Amino acid sequence: MKPIKPKLIFHEPDGLPDVALVEATGIDNQFPRHVHSSYIFTLIDNGERKLSVNSTTVTIKTGELCILPPGIPHKCEPISTPESELYSYRALCVTSNYMVRLTTEIYGRYCREPDFDPEIAYTDYDKTSFEDCFTLIHVPGTELERQAALNSFLYHIIEKHSRGERLPRKAGAQLVALQRVKSFIDQNFQRQITLPELAERACLSPFHLQKIFVDEYGRSPQEYVIFKRIKEAQRLIESNTPLIEAALKSGFSDQSHFSKHFKKVIGISPGRFSKENI
Repeated sequence: MKPIKPKLIFHEPDGLPDVALVEATGIDNQFPRHVHSSYIFTLIDNGERKLSVNSTTVTIKTGELCILPPGIPHKCEPISTPESELYSYRALCVTSNYMVRLTTEIYGRYCREPDFDPEIAYTDYDKTSFEDCFTLIHVPGTELERQAALNSFLYHIIEKHSRGERLPRKAGAQLVALQRVKSFIDQNFQRQITLPELAERACLSPFHLQKIFVDEYGRSPQEYVIFKRIKEAQRLIESNTPLIEAALKSGFSDQSHFSKHFKKVIGISPGRFSKENI
């Protein structure tokens, strides 16, 4: 059997600014511990995925859906089998604000973010509307249909599988310090940033900052800098920026270093990503 080339395509549907869709085939990366800033609804189309949340490991099989609320530290990887090159999945990425609006609409009162159990492989979901979300991205002039398909899928998920509202995070001096450090990285990730510099801003020791940053965001400060650079490079590549220029503008000075981290974070090489997404 001829190996299938890895494919990873991102879609931003017209009329749905709070949503992104992902189609992936042949991605064999083992993704280290990380978090997402939005809700991720992932359907395994072929193969199996191992998902580790806290101390629990769950196997998500073909036809099953995984729901990850934002801010949940986790690791994931395809399970190695003779058919592993056929591993494929699709994902809906939805912002917290959109989920809050829909939940409020469903229950007729203001609601916080809905909560879901990331350790469950869901089989009872609206398969038709999920399929429609991906079918309609290739059809022009169907914004209302795309909106209807998305809302139908999410309404069913929220009503049937939400386990209530997500509790707000506790405030405190350390959380404020972490948010200050994260904001600084968000604004300065293209330049060289050192851990002692960040620790000074947080008024914490480098060791303690590293520990609580990982606990809160699923990545170390250094890993978060790399993540921000890769996401900026991804945005530039999708805007048809040449790869070398995208690497330099996002903060990388070495092309091999850029390629290595891009594949680790995104799942495929920058060149392959460029071919699939421009």
